[in-house]
Amino acid sequence: MAEVNSQQVPQEVVCIETLKVYDFCFQRERRDNACFDLCQVQVPEGAVITCEVKNATCKEISRTPPDAQGRSNVSFAFIVTVRVKITKDSTVIFDKTKDFGFTKTVVLCAPAGTFTECKVVNVACGPCIIVGTQVCCTYELCIIFQSLAVVKLLVPTYGFCIPKECEQVLPGPPFVCPPDLFPPQCPAASSSASTASVTTTNVGANEE
Repeated sequence: MAEVNSQQVPQEVVCIETLKVYDFCFQRERRDNACFDLCQVQVPEGAVITCEVKNATCKEISRTPPDAQGRSNVSFAFIVTVRVKITKDSTVIFDKTKDFGFTKTVVLCAPAGTFTECKVVNVACGPCIIVGTQVCCTYELCIIFQSLAVVKLLVPTYGFCIPKECEQVLPGPPFVCPPDLFPPQCPAASSSASTASVTTTNVGANEE
């Protein structure tokens, strides 16, 4: 794409329709006691318990009227799908998936006409412990909240974007035929080190 000179004057000011982000924040959420009933399963000594967050969704369920600064208390509902597996010597003795729900309220700049989005961008699960006839786990979520609105903005422009030529695909290594067929030859030794001492013995000769 063509570069813009800092001293270049915009060609025109155009009106574009786009999304404007009014507020944008993140929070870390830790939830304990995500418990599963073991029913009749007996967990042996030395069993390994693992858990995994399979899915996490959220949506706005309510908000308070905005104050004078346009800020509202916005409540979101979360559904988190957790899977727990218990194994012993590579044998699965318990494997169950369950949905857990909770609500969370955050403060956002969300005046009338805005809508909100929330997204779980990272998850972690564990540790898990046996509590009576249940296995209970802890999971964590990293959540991003934002409020947006479709707006029309005046933007100075320098013309349309001109694409640059695509880079060539890097070639692969050359095909060598034939390849190296033999081990490399050792380098020649120096003359002082190459003089070998040779002893000749005449077998059967009598010394006079």
